[in-house]
Amino acid sequence: MPKHKKAPVGLINTVSSLLLQVVTIIGGFIIPRLILSHFGSETNGLVSSLNQFLNYVSLLEGGLNGVIMSYLYKPLASRDNKKVSSIVVASTRFFRRISYIFIGYAIILSFIFPVLSHSSFSYEFVASLTMILGIKLFSQYCFSLSYKNLLLASKHGYIINFSQIALIILDVISAIVVVNFFPSIHALKFISALIYILQPIIYGHYVKKHFKLDRNVKPDNGLIASRWDGLSINIAYFIHSNTDVTLLTIFTRLETVSVYGVYALVIAGLRNLVMSIESGIGPSLGNLYAIGDQKELNRKFDLFEYVIFLATFLLFTIGGLLITPFVMIYTHNVADADYFQPLFGALFLLGEAIYVLRSPYVRLAYSAGKFKDMRKEAYIEAGINILISIVLVQSLGLVGVAIGTLIAMTYRTLFQIWYLRDHLLNRPFMKFVRRFIAFAIPTILGILLCIFVWPITEFTIQKWLMGAAIYSIIFVLIYAAVSYLFFHSDLVVLKNYLKHHRPE
Repeated sequence: MPKHKKAPVGLINTVSSLLLQVVTIIGGFIIPRLILSHFGSETNGLVSSLNQFLNYVSLLEGGLNGVIMSYLYKPLASRDNKKVSSIVVASTRFFRRISYIFIGYAIILSFIFPVLSHSSFSYEFVASLTMILGIKLFSQYCFSLSYKNLLLASKHGYIINFSQIALIILDVISAIVVVNFFPSIHALKFISALIYILQPIIYGHYVKKHFKLDRNVKPDNGLIASRWDGLSINIAYFIHSNTDVTLLTIFTRLETVSVYGVYALVIAGLRNLVMSIESGIGPSLGNLYAIGDQKELNRKFDLFEYVIFLATFLLFTIGGLLITPFVMIYTHNVADADYFQPLFGALFLLGEAIYVLRSPYVRLAYSAGKFKDMRKEAYIEAGINILISIVLVQSLGLVGVAIGTLIAMTYRTLFQIWYLRDHLLNRPFMKFVRRFIAFAIPTILGILLCIFVWPITEFTIQKWLMGAAIYSIIFVLIYAAVSYLFFHSDLVVLKNYLKHHRPE
């Protein structure tokens, strides 16, 4: 158990998570740009595609991460060190087995992928890059995940965030050095993999210093058995994260995968900024549910829902107006692929916005351990995404996979809201509808105003910055008015929350 507890951990976790997302976004733009400018779109698409295929190993995890989090909340709250230790020991052994399986999978993929990708690169080039990219994932499964789940569940996520910030900065510096002095994609990714091996060392040192874990305790094998309850959740998330790139790799060219990857950089940055707020408040929901404090749970959930709505509409609306002009500026002088895809960008962004809006409902259901109840709908979500994407990708390409994701996300989001109403908090469905309408109508009006009065017609940095400033002012004013008129009580709760959670 932790030897000490910081007073404002929720706020520290949120702030550090936001800082991490900012650094991740910056680093996420710098490294792909270096790859595009020095190695081309095909190489960038190859790296994106290989990373997605290597991530298939996450299916073996079977949803255990979510199960571990739900199992840890109660013993951490009651300071049951023996139970916490048994969970950590069991999960460590399980993840280590996955890492050994992953070695075999990476070797097999290195033989198959050079044929599957239909690239212009040599067989040896693709096979060796596959093994290099696998090093980072191997270290994650073999050494990192158990400690990471423990730190998150115990509200020590800021340790993860600050260490990640340092590693990203090192990664960016090393990439700049490599492309300027030894331009090789293999060297760039190999040094990156070595840097991220530091991650489990940092986690292990912190856990050893601040937690009194009993390594000799009997592992909680019931935890491993329960992973099957989370399997459907894991599959749905996996399909959401990997279907598009997989289908584009099979049915299109690696240059198209590169286009998808560049838009995904922007959208992932927006998504992660909002989800960083979730990481600060989310564990509190799990702890409140574990101790049965329904009144405080409802109050905290109202705050959580309002903040997620506000952040999602603000960031994703402005992002939707700016994403295609940004991509065109970002890929300036990269002429080996068509990066002007405004319809794809809008649909892709809308699907991710819906995905983020459902996060409060999903977080509470997972924290309550309701994995079995999520199983059917998660499989349906995954099925919708795969089937629609396969049908449309061959005729519509990027737009086809974006439509598949959008429809699947909408279905699952509506289910999660209904489930919360009937099984967890008895919240009326119309409460979500009213909140959504209160944000959506002013958003549509604001978008029309921006498109027709202040459109970005020239793809230059100056025009983009001017547009970003104007759009930001417009939507900050719009959502400030919406919050004051319709969500004044939420503003009061948020003010009190920040007041009582200021760092000392």
